[in-house]
Amino acid sequence: MLRPEDNKLITEVGPGTPMGELFRRFWLPVVASEDMEDPDGAPVRLRILGEDLVAFRDTDGKVGVLSAYCPHRRANLFYARNEEGGLRCIYHGWKFDVTGRCLHIPSEPARSNFKDKVRAPGYPAQERGGLVWAYMGPPDKQPEFPEYEWAEVPANQRVISASLVECNWLQTLEGDIDTAHVSFLHRTLNPSTTLKWARFVENFTEYVTKDRSPSLTVKSTDYGFVYGGRRVGGEDDYYWRFSHWLVPSTSETPGSAERPGRIVVPIDDRNSMSFSFVWHPHRALSAEEAIANGRNNGQPLHPWELADGYVIDTRRSPLNRDNDFKIDRHVQRTKRFSGILGTPPEEDRAMTETMEPVLDRSKEHLGTSDIAIIAMRRRLIKMARDLADGAEPALAKQAWAFRTRGYDVVSRHAEFEDVLAEHMSELTPARVTPAASG
Repeated sequence: MLRPEDNKLITEVGPGTPMGELFRRFWLPVVASEDMEDPDGAPVRLRILGEDLVAFRDTDGKVGVLSAYCPHRRANLFYARNEEGGLRCIYHGWKFDVTGRCLHIPSEPARSNFKDKVRAPGYPAQERGGLVWAYMGPPDKQPEFPEYEWAEVPANQRVISASLVECNWLQTLEGDIDTAHVSFLHRTLNPSTTLKWARFVENFTEYVTKDRSPSLTVKSTDYGFVYGGRRVGGEDDYYWRFSHWLVPSTSETPGSAERPGRIVVPIDDRNSMSFSFVWHPHRALSAEEAIANGRNNGQPLHPWELADGYVIDTRRSPLNRDNDFKIDRHVQRTKRFSGILGTPPEEDRAMTETMEPVLDRSKEHLGTSDIAIIAMRRRLIKMARDLADGAEPALAKQAWAFRTRGYDVVSRHAEFEDVLAEHMSELTPARVTPAASG
């Protein structure tokens, strides 16, 4: 459990909060590229880390992320005209480019240089890996873009999905690094049944059904930690699942074929965005693989009103609290342990969204299966406090450290370090440069 003051520190992300400032030291995805309209298309309403923003694509296809409010009289720039290289506020015609530079103030005399003294607050933005990213921290602390391997492969080797998660960011991330729940929440009641999403090792269902109390090990790294869960199959037969947590909120989970992962980005203290990626390091995904991993891509962008009345543009899954995630009690008794006829991320959301909007961790009773969650909380609390004391997070400047892959394997090795050493090239692949490749 956490003390109430530690829970407050680790969950609150608004401007000026310790955890909010830690997030602001890293590049964060804010919207999927496919949810941005063509050049000069409609802006997209966002809220990230408690700040109201708009994202847009200008005439040349460049992306911008600006404050939602015009610096003149605070009119909302979602209603602006996107034209000829910038957003023009429809209230008085002030126009801003993707960097926030004021291009034109038609309500001022022609000889006035007032436009040169005004900027719309905004953040550096770029497109990588099918997502639009923003850096919301101090300009002099801006790091290089992290070397996420999945963001570097050709577009036909990955599937990206973005969706709303209606709870605090941390409980979503904690679900991603909890390998023990796989033996329960995601299993079928018939061990011989292989679900279309279970693209893991052969006999995956049998392993997670047979051994429901995996042996867990956490190894601290520059980027966060690598986390191994061992399930016993036979006398010399161990099923290992390796996951990564990358500061502040990226998880990469096991997959022997496609490599899944997710970045959780806080909208505010009670809501977050899930940016999921499924990819293959060496080949294009087949049409079947792309469809199976598309998850929420079929859901159109839709205006969604947050609790305080602010509207964002996002995707919301058709399985949600309003319909009890379409749980089917007959299916629960006969086919699926959860009874939820969705993908694992939807089963996860059913658990994390229905806890509380912001989980009170002072009421928990943690067990041995929670060692990764405990390790992550301690690391985040320390990093947030260190930053508040003036110590910048070293990882933000270590772009190379983000090259990780989740992995699962059946091994004869019973010891974590032995399996880790044998498969290190799969878990943390080296960057291939022209010089290195010969």
